[in-house]
Amino acid sequence: MFHRFHFHALNTNVDIMIWAESQEIAVIERLAVEWFRDTELRFCRDYPHSELNHLNTLSGERCKVSDQMMEILALTETYRKATHNTYNPLVSSSSNSHLQLSLDSDSKSVRLPEETTLELQGIVQNWILLRLADMFQHRMKLKQGLLRVGESYKVWGRPVDSFDPWVIGINKPGQTKGLIATVSLSEGAIATYSTQDPDAIYWNQCTVTGMDPVECGIWAQAIAKLGSEKGLSLIAQHAAYCEVLSIDEHSKLHYYGDKASLGSKWNEINVDYYH
Repeated sequence: MFHRFHFHALNTNVDIMIWAESQEIAVIERLAVEWFRDTELRFCRDYPHSELNHLNTLSGERCKVSDQMMEILALTETYRKATHNTYNPLVSSSSNSHLQLSLDSDSKSVRLPEETTLELQGIVQNWILLRLADMFQHRMKLKQGLLRVGESYKVWGRPVDSFDPWVIGINKPGQTKGLIATVSLSEGAIATYSTQDPDAIYWNQCTVTGMDPVECGIWAQAIAKLGSEKGLSLIAQHAAYCEVLSIDEHSKLHYYGDKASLGSKWNEINVDYYH
């Protein structure tokens, strides 16, 4: 039977729904909470002694890092390049927009540019979503599950020939009520990112579906920042198998993906532009 539990971690809400035997659920919940707490202690800026804060304090110096930190930083470099620097975890007060990390995988070390800090919250939220889902699905052999961290989801175990799919609603930007679409998934990932123009009242929002929540989260953020035309051009080059629903500054809906998905995977939707 399905078991559901909820807690707060990494500065956001975490929801887990798992098909498991009653005697298994206490272990599953304990493992999930421990994974998130360990991740917070390593990557959260709210913990003074976290590895992330240690790196930020020593910007400009080469530092040894853990395997988990190295994995995350390697991902940030991959997506920084793919998004043409639209996604960049480095923050600086200078006007230099082309900052990059110096990574050495052989020595497991990294050097941040001087007077910069790392901001990893978004990618870490999606990374732990991917890792936890992998453990539940493949190592613990849990047949069905939905994991949510913030506005990102990872689901599995509901093939369309046997079950109703998971149905996830996409809210209107800046609102907690009112949907612009629903997405039906038997397996995969979905992430939504919203940003508001500081000089205007409009929002840009992007939702990306695929298999990897890290990839979906990065591209949702990049497209929301770049706008539909530039952002969709980039994702077509690097992640053409993903599907995208974005809202522009005129509240118009842009869809990128297989038109056959409309009405089957994407529902309750009125698309203005097809790409």
